[in-house]
Amino acid sequence: MARGTQLLTLIAQLRAETGRSQEVSVGIDEVENLKVQLARKQEELYDDHNWLHIKVQRTVSLAAGQRYYDLPADLDFDRIDQVALRYNEVYVPIQKNINLEDYSAFDSNATTPERSNPARKWDIRDTGSGEQIEIWPIPNDNTQTLYFFGTKALGDLIQESDTADLDDRLIVLSLAAQILKRQKSPDALDVAKLAAQRLLSLKKNQAKNRVTQQIGLGNKFNSYNRGQIKIVVS
Repeated sequence: MARGTQLLTLIAQLRAETGRSQEVSVGIDEVENLKVQLARKQEELYDDHNWLHIKVQRTVSLAAGQRYYDLPADLDFDRIDQVALRYNEVYVPIQKNINLEDYSAFDSNATTPERSNPARKWDIRDTGSGEQIEIWPIPNDNTQTLYFFGTKALGDLIQESDTADLDDRLIVLSLAAQILKRQKSPDALDVAKLAAQRLLSLKKNQAKNRVTQQIGLGNKFNSYNRGQIKIVVS
């Protein structure tokens, strides 16, 4: 009952919960199907719940004259909680959505793009070779860092050596309940109850350690929220 369980072990657990044989030679044709179903179930659980154990902080260092930046590879950009700029040793939240009015103030599209510090906005753009982060205004120097606070992207669960990011019992019991229901098994309801209890237990344990202050921003960030920090625009 843990996270980081290999897919091969998840398959064995699922076979046990659904009454399948553990013999390698038995049911070998359905192994690939079970792999797909386990990966899909983990994705569903990942999408449906807020998992604190996979909350991450990732940084992007801004460079003088650079408008676009690569996305942090393991950050789910659909589940970003907050973005902050570290500038002059102060952490300041900045908003998403760069618009035409912004370019009228500092024109990133000019023949000689206009620069200014600090960065005030960010956005996601398809630059032709993939999605990248756009920063506005374009930085004057190399003194700024973006901090992304959000949820880690779900890892692959394809190869038998791949490991689950979520609790193995929750994944297995949730999927087993669906399979048993489809098979009209009398055990389906009992397994579904076990899955619900497992989810509730995980949520309770998670709530015990919940921190309301965003880790990494500290007192300076709280002071900013109270309007006590001013940023000089250059």
